[in-house]
Amino acid sequence: MAKAFTLVELLVVIAIIAILAGLLFPVLWAARASARRSVCISNLRQLGIACGLYAQDYGEFPLRLSACNASYVRNGAVFVCPSDAARGHHAPTPRLEGDGYLATGVSYDYVPRWTRAQELGWWDPAPHFGPGKWDDLTPLADCHWHWARTYHSDWWDNASNARGWVLILTAGASVRKVRVESPVAEFTPDSYR
Repeated sequence: MAKAFTLVELLVVIAIIAILAGLLFPVLWAARASARRSVCISNLRQLGIACGLYAQDYGEFPLRLSACNASYVRNGAVFVCPSDAARGHHAPTPRLEGDGYLATGVSYDYVPRWTRAQELGWWDPAPHFGPGKWDDLTPLADCHWHWARTYHSDWWDNASNARGWVLILTAGASVRKVRVESPVAEFTPDSYR
């Protein structure tokens, strides 16, 4: 007589597999998000070093982030955050270059070009941004893609109804983070975590 699984035994096995999957998928998703964040931090550091080298060579920061391409950054993928679903292909704005200058696109905001940062005295208006209000701790670029799904060209302040962290590249090429819901006008380097 051939032995076979009963319906109850099959349902128990399926239930156990479903429970294990339910436990593992969030862990795997968190690990994947952490890996994307690590790549993004590496990209921002490389861009910070490139902007610093540019500033040494020319005595000022570049007019746009992508100006560091070719001479200081060999791989265009450095300008793209892995969490950006559009892979850097956005309509260009003064703050987010998107497809404006590089075929690979740009995911990162360039803070010296942000009108709000100039209004608050973080940076001087273009073409000569100066050293930045807090020297090496002044925000130079940022990445919103770890909490935002789309880019809004009219962003003026942080989103008070949102929760999460914004990765900040400082003028000294270090990467920090700040709470996304913190008002921009209240920012100081003490806000970094």
